[in-house]
Amino acid sequence: MRNLLLSFFFFLISFQFKAQTITGIISDKKSGVDNVFVTIRKVTSPNLIYQFTTTNKDGFYEINLKSKQDSLIIDVNAVDYEPTQKTLYNVQDRSSHKVDFILEQRITELKEVVIEHKQSIVVRNDTVTYNPDSFKDGTERVVEDLLKKMPGIKVEKNGEIKYKGKSIKKLLLDGDDLFDLQYTIGSRNINSEIIDKVQAVENFNDNPLLKNLINSDDVALNLVLKKGKFDISGNAEAGYGFRDKYDLSATGLVINRKIKGFSIGTFNNIGNNMSPYDFTSEIVSTGHDGDKTYLTPQLLYQGNFYSDLDEGYHRINNSLYLNSNFLYKFSDRTSSKVNVGVYDDKISRRNSRLSIYSFNNESFQVSESEILKKKPRLYNVNWQVLHKSADSLMWEYLGKINYEDIDFRSQSVNNQINQSNKVKTTNIFLKQNLIFTKRISPNSAFTGYSHFSKSSSPQEYLLSPGTSLFNDNSTIIENRQSARFDKEYLVLNFQYFIKSKNTRLLFKGGYKMNSNDFESRLYEIAGNGEERTSLNFQNDLQYNIMMPYFGSSYSYAKKKFAFTAGLSAQYYKFKLFNHSQGKYNKENDLIFIPAADVRYFFNRKSSLSARYSFSQTAPEEKNIFGGFVLNDYRSFVNNEVDVTFLKTHSYLLNYSFNDFYNLTTFQISLGHNYRINDYFVRNIINSNISASTFFQLDVGNKNYNININGEKYFHFMRTTLQINVNYSISQSKNVVNESNLRDVENKVAFFDITGRTGLRGMFDFENKTSFIHITSLLGDATQNKFSTLSNSLKSILKIRSNIKANATLNFIMPDLSINNNYWFLDTELRYTSANKKVEYSLIGRNLTNNKNFTTISITDYARSVSSHNLVERFIMLKCSFNF
Repeated sequence: MRNLLLSFFFFLISFQFKAQTITGIISDKKSGVDNVFVTIRKVTSPNLIYQFTTTNKDGFYEINLKSKQDSLIIDVNAVDYEPTQKTLYNVQDRSSHKVDFILEQRITELKEVVIEHKQSIVVRNDTVTYNPDSFKDGTERVVEDLLKKMPGIKVEKNGEIKYKGKSIKKLLLDGDDLFDLQYTIGSRNINSEIIDKVQAVENFNDNPLLKNLINSDDVALNLVLKKGKFDISGNAEAGYGFRDKYDLSATGLVINRKIKGFSIGTFNNIGNNMSPYDFTSEIVSTGHDGDKTYLTPQLLYQGNFYSDLDEGYHRINNSLYLNSNFLYKFSDRTSSKVNVGVYDDKISRRNSRLSIYSFNNESFQVSESEILKKKPRLYNVNWQVLHKSADSLMWEYLGKINYEDIDFRSQSVNNQINQSNKVKTTNIFLKQNLIFTKRISPNSAFTGYSHFSKSSSPQEYLLSPGTSLFNDNSTIIENRQSARFDKEYLVLNFQYFIKSKNTRLLFKGGYKMNSNDFESRLYEIAGNGEERTSLNFQNDLQYNIMMPYFGSSYSYAKKKFAFTAGLSAQYYKFKLFNHSQGKYNKENDLIFIPAADVRYFFNRKSSLSARYSFSQTAPEEKNIFGGFVLNDYRSFVNNEVDVTFLKTHSYLLNYSFNDFYNLTTFQISLGHNYRINDYFVRNIINSNISASTFFQLDVGNKNYNININGEKYFHFMRTTLQINVNYSISQSKNVVNESNLRDVENKVAFFDITGRTGLRGMFDFENKTSFIHITSLLGDATQNKFSTLSNSLKSILKIRSNIKANATLNFIMPDLSINNNYWFLDTELRYTSANKKVEYSLIGRNLTNNKNFTTISITDYARSVSSHNLVERFIMLKCSFNF
């Protein structure tokens, strides 16, 4: 009986204790916040934690008090929010208390939270701020070197900068857009030591009057300069090396209340390209990327200078680049900006290629070699005037003049036939934009935009001895090929923005006009001196597109869900005059272009998005000429002209996870493009020439793509790990030498993994391993395949605070099926003076002295082995002065 009474007594006590609870919801005005630390302290002993708990994924917490209390202090702490507390009195009067909290976001520098073992990153709304000192290993010279080491930021081979997989729209300097689209001028030349912070700004809009009215998908990087030191600053470098290698450069930066300016001058022959222009590959350079819609194409061959290697190994140059950028603020309302650039280069290369063709039960090989010399010259002027007439009214005028002159010459050997090639190209481009913005009310705005541009690219090609498409066994002393594109582009656009609490509406309308002229002539100079041509080798075209259009889009966003849908109607008017053949085509068509984007936010760190769009595009200028054009010493190109729209369904599913406090990012995307109709190629190939005719078919093409990339910092190893995986399948069709239409499928698998240590001791390491496998299938049968593997190991030795050394060892296997490996060794020893004003460097490049590099390329009907020469080994002493 006594035991029963004792049990009942303890039951009552336990029941009483459990019944006295503290519960609540902790939110941030939008949703519950998980992992919030909730602590209970007694008023009588406020320095001691009495009980604690954390919130669940919905922001709910519960604490069962261990004993009766008169008064309690409840503290709430979360990394992203301001700490807060509440005091409860007479707790014993009630068995339960519901205490909710609404948190306010705060700026928390990681030195107060996790700086002891993680890189310094601050997150506030749409802006991520990096502390550069947390990412440096002592090898950085310019901003681009620094950005490559920051999580979430990637720098492509051509200098293009991406953040979370998106190409940035602007690179700002203390909030000002000094470089416009030519931002590699800054990223490749500004000294990394003067950067105080790097800010990545999502949902970026460079028009301040449209703030909060549109949901932008753009990204910008802002370089925040160190204060109080650099009203006028700069540096100069001079380097000279064995076998007459030199590298000279100077930069200057001016910052004050009214002026912001950056100038650079470089002159080198060690493969460095400090400009935003690239004349050695087919990749669109950042200097031209924003204008590619308005620029005329260039059909004639101007040399193959591409390489899988870094440009410092293969780019044999003699480059001069001068550039000045100035922004002047006349007042708080008016500013102007000007950019002036000059680029001059002499590029050379020796190429050789052996191609084995196999198709239609026949096989033959083609041997080619070339000695190439290319001299590009470019003059560029950009200007801008910006004026705010009032806080709600702004207009902006932008202009650009670009002049290019390219002189290309080569000596080619095509199956033992020696030929001389000369191509002269001139490109003139003029652009003017006028933008007007009126903020009508806090919830609406109107913009007007006009664009006019003219582009011209005449080309002249001289081939001696010449070649014939028809192989009529006649002697051709010389071919003379001329080709000229001229384009005028006019755009008038009006947009009206409306917003409410959770929705955004956009109405737009306008008019586009694209006028193109194309002329080409191919002459054959026969052995008897006769000059001959035919309509098969002539083009005289006028191609005009006029398009009024109207569209609208609707956006909705609330808490964890966002949705955007848009529809535009475009009325196309085509006119195609073929004066050389007396043909005239005219088409009118009304088309509709829908698009939709759905996003779900699991929390502040992760989201899932799905996108769909249907596009209908008119044929490009390069697909509307019918007469053959000789575009290099053995290649002809033409089209079966068809003005049918190209129709494409595009799908994208993307999952993104970004936890910058724990330095963890992950993204996986699945893409699919279905082309209802497309261009295909009819090839004629023999040992002397190849001819490609492009034609349209109403046959679907399908592309599939999966991309996975991630980045993680492991504190216990002081190591950052980056992974990038891509697998794509592309389907196409072709005809080879009168064959039937062939089904071709290409599969490309790409993988690279990079590890970088931040030990902050004497040694640091960085290693990158890349693997590529390409398979080409004809039907279900594998035609060609190859794999390549490369590894780059960089070791950094910090001998003293002012003495650093690094060595990079690159290992490359261009084709895993054969034993043909390459080792490249680069070294650098750097000494910095005590006042950090002078720096001396001893640099070694290609110390293993590789003189040639061989690669493999494949198609469904050919396998080619290509080789080119390299920049030979050199050792250079360089001195740098900072002021």
